[in-house]
Amino acid sequence: MAKVCVVSPWLYQYTSETFEGGAGGAERQQSMILSELIEEGYEVSVIVADFDQKPREVYSGLVLIKGLPKDMSGLLGGMRFLRSLSGTLFSVNAEIHHVRGAPRLATATFLCSKVLRRQFVFRVANDADVDPSYLLRRYSKPFVLLYRSVLSAADAVIAQTEHQQHLLKKHFGVEAYLVPNGYDLPDKDQIVTHGGRQHVLWVGSSDPEKKNPFIFVRLAERLPNLQFTMISQPISNKRDFHQHLRAKAASVRNLDFKGPVDPEEIHNYYRQASLLVNTSSYEGFPNTFLEAWRYETPVVSMYFDLDGLLENGIGGVKAGGMERLVNEVESLASNASHRANIGESARVYLIRNYSLSKVVSMYKNVFNNVLKK
Repeated sequence: MAKVCVVSPWLYQYTSETFEGGAGGAERQQSMILSELIEEGYEVSVIVADFDQKPREVYSGLVLIKGLPKDMSGLLGGMRFLRSLSGTLFSVNAEIHHVRGAPRLATATFLCSKVLRRQFVFRVANDADVDPSYLLRRYSKPFVLLYRSVLSAADAVIAQTEHQQHLLKKHFGVEAYLVPNGYDLPDKDQIVTHGGRQHVLWVGSSDPEKKNPFIFVRLAERLPNLQFTMISQPISNKRDFHQHLRAKAASVRNLDFKGPVDPEEIHNYYRQASLLVNTSSYEGFPNTFLEAWRYETPVVSMYFDLDGLLENGIGGVKAGGMERLVNEVESLASNASHRANIGESARVYLIRNYSLSKVVSMYKNVFNNVLKK
């Protein structure tokens, strides 16, 4: 089997017993898939950021190697980052280097991979990774041109959704593999009947531009007879906003602001939720959808739809605006039997399309094809 090295700075935070936030659904998804690949015989190493941990640790078979500075900004920071990354990749000596999202990290890893004559596989993390207008707002034009060449020259590019496949073909001329996120499922007897569900749930980072968490706060204010729970972790460069969000949430009597929750404990919140609300402006493939559906919890999304599933009545509802969001949440929260029907069909759809074993097989297919080049 292949020897794969994944570059994922924050994955250590997910595996660490001293979890303090920073990692989330993306790292949980990576951990599950990589653990399954190890079970299949792959040798997997992960290069992570420096959190003052030991140089090398093992978590559920994953070899975690400290090899990335947290900061790659500026010329000196970028040179230091590249030197550390290339040296660690050289010492690992894997056949395939793999990065999920993060255009700058992906570009740096690609350059190292080509110098080391190794295969490079890139996986899109969210729609913004393949949106030229967003990239030009976020990065300099020379970098975007370089990133475009990385996508074109990668040994394989993986899209999470059909929409991302379309964007890659349209804007970059790249034919991408389609590999969605996946999840295992709890036993059926772990499902709580909808008549006993306790709250309307929101899960995400406190990112004001992407996640729009204040929409959920306003939703709770508009529906004072329902109970709302908010699980939100700060992002490193916007901790002041997180505190502002916490303070505002505290003023809403029917909103319980939990802040960060340990990844192993978060599932019970989905299990007890009547609904999951998504307020993001854009996503890639939200793990929160799968985490809700595995417990037969419907999703009400403000803007984002997963390849049109919600608009087609699978798994929940796309609201499209604040007034409909309020109306849909109020209506579904008061109709346990309708929620149960939606949730049950969502779980069946997950089993058929997003089971962890199915997704791992798709990854194996990508890696096997890359090694044949």
